[in-house]
Parts: sequence; structure tokens; C-alpha cells
Amino acid sequence: MSIRATRLAVTLAVAAASVLVGSGPAAAAGSAGYCPDAAGVTVVVDFKELGGGTVVRCAPGDQATGLAALKAAGFRIAGTLRWGEGFICRIEGKPSASTEKCVDTPPASAYWSYWHAPNGGTWTYSDKGVLNRKPPSGSFEGWSFSLNRNADSAPRPGVAPARPAPPPRTTPPAPPPPAPRTSAPAPPGPPSAAPPVAPPPAVGAPNAPTMSGGTPPAGFTLTPPVAAATATPSGSSSVPTTAATAPPLAAAPVAPSADPTDSYPATEFSATRDTDGLPLGTVAGVLLLVALAGGGLVAARRRRTAEPDD
Repeated sequence: MSIRATRLAVTLAVAAASVLVGSGPAAAAGSAGYCPDAAGVTVVVDFKELGGGTVVRCAPGDQATGLAALKAAGFRIAGTLRWGEGFICRIEGKPSASTEKCVDTPPASAYWSYWHAPNGGTWTYSDKGVLNRKPPSGSFEGWSFSLNRNADSAPRPGVAPARPAPPPRTTPPAPPPPAPRTSAPAPPGPPSAAPPVAPPPAVGAPNAPTMSGGTPPAGFTLTPPVAAATATPSGSSSVPTTAATAPPLAAAPVAPSADPTDSYPATEFSATRDTDGLPLGTVAGVLLLVALAGGGLVAARRRRTAEPDD
């Protein structure tokens, strides 16, 4: 075997190994849908010409080449036996092995066209190979199968290269305003009144008589009129006595006696209690008795003087 044949065999073996490795699952699964921000590359694969739909996946982070972005997004790929992954022959098993052997470069009538676009821009057909382009972060990479078309009519990916706007941040609803007041607040109530104070007890005897026609004011008690002094018959040596009652309280005014010479008008006193000595009513009664006794003596002497000597 010549050296040239040996090199060709080694090259084919390496290419076959790369195809087998490339046809397996991607190392990084990526995530379904658009990249949420500019920190990744969104990859769009359109299977329309092969009877399928469009798949969108995100390759997170920075991507060195278009091939790295395609794999990092989670797509399974296969290259060719001759050129390896420098030419993308299959994506997710399409086209099938019965249709395309993936030995050499795919024909111009059936191949995966390569596109790129900035976020919010338009798709542009790539004039560089998949290993010769570094996609910017936040950009879009597109793949669309072109069947029986030329380079000018190759179909663009069927999804616009634009990330959806992020959802607005939801804020908790504001608490409802307080219910409007329908009436003015009730004024505070008046301070509680002090309990009534009981009047002081009446001063004097508990069984003192009352005035006819009404009840005496609190603190006062009426007593019956004082009896008039009586003189003893002529010739008696005894001292006239006076029958009187010393009330502990002030006496009410009494009517004068029929004889103006042996009686005096009664005096009304206010009954108060002296807590330090004798009650005032008692003192007044004693003074009244002394005055009546003196008047009786004066009247007796006058009568003796008026009588003729025997």
C-alpha cells in the first residue's frame, strides 16, 4: 500500500469518526425558546422544505463559532465523511441517510443554508463557513433547508429574528382606600357626675317635734315652749320654782303669756354642735332658765311690796 493510499484511509477514518460523534446528542442541551437577554445566541432551525416545522432554541453564553452555537443550543448534527463538521449535512437526522449519504459536500440542490441576523434585524445569507464566523452575543443564527433552489432563492428561516419583550414586572395591587366616613364621629361623653352627697344628719333629739304645716330645715329642731314660772302663795318661804325643759336644740318662738309680768318672750337660737365643749343649744337653755328664774324672783318681790301689812 502506498503512502498516499494510507493517508487517504486515515483521513476517511477520521471523517467517519467525526460524523459518528457529530450525530450523537449535543454536549450542552441549551434551552427551548428565545434567549431571554443578550447573554446568549438564539438558534432557529427551519425544517419546512423537509416537511417539518421551525424550532427555536437558546445557546447560553458566549459562542466561539456558528457550529458551537448550533451544538450548544441542543441540536444534533452530522458532518460529511470528507470534510467533517465543516459542512453541516444533517440536523436532527434530516435529511435521512437514504436521501443523503453525507460522504462529500452536499449538492447545491439540497443543503442546509446558513443565515444570521442581529436582534430585531433581518436575516442575511452567510458567505462564510460555519467554522469561520463568530456570532455576537444576543444575535440570531438561522438554518433553513434549501431544496431545488439556488443561492438567490434559498428560503430564509420562517421566524423573525427578534426576542420577545420581557413581561412587565407585576406589582402588588395597592390596598383599597378606606371607606368614606358617612357621619361625624360622636363627641366624647361628658365626665361622669359625682354621686350626690347625703345631707348631714339633723342635730338634736331624734324624737324632736316638728312645726305644723311643714318640716323644719335640715340641721334644725323645734322644741315645745317653755313653761312659765309660778310663784308660791303669800307667806311661803320657799323660792319660786320654774318648770322648764332644757332642750338640746333651739326653741321655736312661742306666744306671750296672759300676764306680762311673769313671762318673757322666748329667744330662737341656731342649733349647732360644738365638738370641743358643751353643745350650743344646751348653753342657751341654761341661760334661758337663769333669766326666767330671775324674772320670777323680781315678780314675787313686787307682789309682796304691793300687799298691805297685817
